[in-house]
Amino acid sequence: MIDPTLAASAAATGLELLRGATATEEPKPNDVVDKSDFLRLLITQLQNQDPLNPLDSANFSAQLAQFSALEQLTQINEGVGRLGGDAAGGGDGLGMLGFLGTEVRALSSELAVEGGVARALEFEIPSAGNVTAQIVDASGRQVADLDLGALPAGRHVLDPASVAGAPPLADGTYTVLVTFDDGTTDVPIQPTLTGRVTGVDFVGDVPVLLLGETRVALEDVFQIRESGSTTS
Repeated sequence: MIDPTLAASAAATGLELLRGATATEEPKPNDVVDKSDFLRLLITQLQNQDPLNPLDSANFSAQLAQFSALEQLTQINEGVGRLGGDAAGGGDGLGMLGFLGTEVRALSSELAVEGGVARALEFEIPSAGNVTAQIVDASGRQVADLDLGALPAGRHVLDPASVAGAPPLADGTYTVLVTFDDGTTDVPIQPTLTGRVTGVDFVGDVPVLLLGETRVALEDVFQIRESGSTTS
C-alpha cells in the first residue's frame, strides 16, 4: 500500500518547484512533479488504500485543493509566457491595445474618404519647390492629378478639398503619390498621417492600428502622444 501522505508530499514538492523555490539550483527531471504526475499518484493512492483504514476525507480534500492550485499556477505561467512573447515581438497582439486613445504620427500614403470628406495627410519638403500629388484608387487607376504649386521648405498639409480644381472623391481608400520638384529633379515624398488610435485589427498575420478607417502598421509609427496634446 502507498503511504497516504506520499501524494500530498509529492504535490507539495511540485508546487514549490513551480513557484521557483529551487531557483538557485537547476532541477533535475526526476525532481519535478507536474499536474499529470500528481493526478497519477492520487489515483494510485486511491486504488491501493487499505479498505480497513481508508484515506481520511479531510486529507483527500486537501490534496484535491493542492491539485487545483497546481493547475491554476500552470495556467498563469502559460499566460504570462504568452504576454511576454507579445512584448518581445515588438508590441504585437494584446500589447498593441495600449495604443488605444493615443495620438500617433505615422508614415502613410493611404487617403481615406468617409462621407465625402478626405482625411488630410501631411508631407515635408527639404527646400522650396513645386509639389504635385497623384491620387490612385484601389484598382490602380489615377483619379486625380493635383498641382499644389510652389511651396516653401517645411511641413505642409495635403487636403484635396482645399486644392482648386480637385475632383470630388467617392467614399473609399486611395493611395497618394507626392512628388517634389526642386528645379533639377523630381523626388518622391513620403506622406505622413496624424490621428487618434480608435482600434486594433487582429485579422491577418500582423495586427494593425486603426485610425478611423485608416489602417497603420505599428512599424510605420514614429511618434506617440497623449490624445489632445499638441504635435510639432
